[in-house]
Amino acid sequence: MRPADLHTNAAYIRDAFEDLQKAWMDVSEQWNDGVSRAFCENHLEPLGPTVKLALDSMQRMGVMVAHMHNECEQ
Repeated sequence: MRPADLHTNAAYIRDAFEDLQKAWMDVSEQWNDGVSRAFCENHLEPLGPTVKLALDSMQRMGVMVAHMHNECEQ
């Protein structure tokens, strides 16, 4: 039995978040008004800590799953 691959899924999330940040940087060069600032403040900025927490949790869970997998194989 193969353990869950949380590392690959975490990489997908990290890459998607980086793509979102790059896209926002491109868009914000043209869209720079009160609405764009509110959008960034209310929707984009809160994502950073949430994504970091999720990635950290996935890393810890990956270690635990690998450990459980090793224990079950013995």
